[in-house]
Amino acid sequence: MTEQSAVTGLLPATDTELLRVRGLDVTYRRSRLRGGDVNAVRGVDLTVGRGETVGLVGESGSGKSTIGSAVLGLVPATGGTVEFDGADITHSTRADRRSLARRMQVVFQDPYGSMNPAHTVGDTLGEALRYNLGLPADEIRARVLRALDDVGLPPGAAHRYPAAFSGGQRQRIAIARALVMEPDFVVCDEAVSALDLSVQAQVLNLLARLKQTRGLSYLFISHDLAVVRYLSDTIVVLYAGRVVERGPAARVAEAPAHPYTRALLAAAPVPDPVVQRRRQAQRLRITAPSADRGGGGCAFARRCPFAQDICWTTPPELTDRDGVAAVACHRYDEIAAGQQA
Repeated sequence: MTEQSAVTGLLPATDTELLRVRGLDVTYRRSRLRGGDVNAVRGVDLTVGRGETVGLVGESGSGKSTIGSAVLGLVPATGGTVEFDGADITHSTRADRRSLARRMQVVFQDPYGSMNPAHTVGDTLGEALRYNLGLPADEIRARVLRALDDVGLPPGAAHRYPAAFSGGQRQRIAIARALVMEPDFVVCDEAVSALDLSVQAQVLNLLARLKQTRGLSYLFISHDLAVVRYLSDTIVVLYAGRVVERGPAARVAEAPAHPYTRALLAAAPVPDPVVQRRRQAQRLRITAPSADRGGGGCAFARRCPFAQDICWTTPPELTDRDGVAAVACHRYDEIAAGQQA
C-alpha cells in the first residue's frame, strides 16, 4: 500500500490488489460413462493484495488446487474472471502466459517430479531465464546464485543433481526456481504437506522471510488449517468447490464460524491429550453423515450436526457478518449464540 492510500484513503481499494478472482467456475468435462461433468469450482470470489498471503484450505476435492491452476492458466475457467494487476488474464494466450511467468510463479508439492534428474540444479534454475527472458549467461548465473542464497543453499548446490538433496532441500530448490524470475506473486500448492514437521516449520519460516525481503504475495494452498494459519493474513475455506468461510487468519483459525471449518480445526492434532480427545469427539460428530434428504440445499448438510430443513432445501449465501468476515451458513447466528451462552 502506498503512503497516500494508507494515510488519506484517497486511492481506490483496487490499487492495493494484485489478484482478483470473481465468480470463478471450473468444470472438468467427462463422458457419461465416467459419471459426467465435474463442477470442481463454483462461483468463487477472492482477492490477494500486494504483499498479502491468502490461504486456501479444504479437504482433498474441495477445489483449492483447481483454483490455483486456473489462476496460473493450467486449467481453463468455464465462468467468471481472473484479473492480475488490473488485467484480465482469464483466457490468456500461451504467449501472454510466458510473459506472465515473469511475475507469477508456482511451487508444487513434489519438487523432484518437476525436475529433470539429468540436469544440474543450476541448469534447472537457469532454464526459464534462458528461454523466457533471454538473459545473458553472467546475469543468469548471478540470479541463480542469489536465489540459492535466499533459500539457504550454498553456491556449490548449482553444480549438483536433484538426487543429491533431501526432500526439504529439494523444496528449497523449487522455491529458488520460482525466485529466479523475480516474481510478484507465487502460488504455493501444498508446498509443505510432504515434509516432516520440523522441515515444514523451516520452509514456512523461509516463505515468511521471503515475503518480507522480496515483497511477495502468496496464494497458499493446503488441507491443514494450522499450516495455513501460520503463514496467511486471510483464510478462505472451501467445501465442494464453494467458499463457506472467509476472514482474517487468526479469527478463522481460532474462532471458526462454519461447522466445516470447525471440523478442519478438530482434525489438527494438539499436544494436550484432553483437548485432543475433545477435538476427536467433535470431529466424529461433524463428519458422521446424517440421512440425505436431497433437495439441493447446503452441500455440507449431510455431514453437519446442526442441519435443519432449510439447510436441505436452500443453498446458503456467503454473507458478510460484521464487515470483516463472511460465512455461508443458515444457522450461524444461532450456533454462535449457543457457544456464547
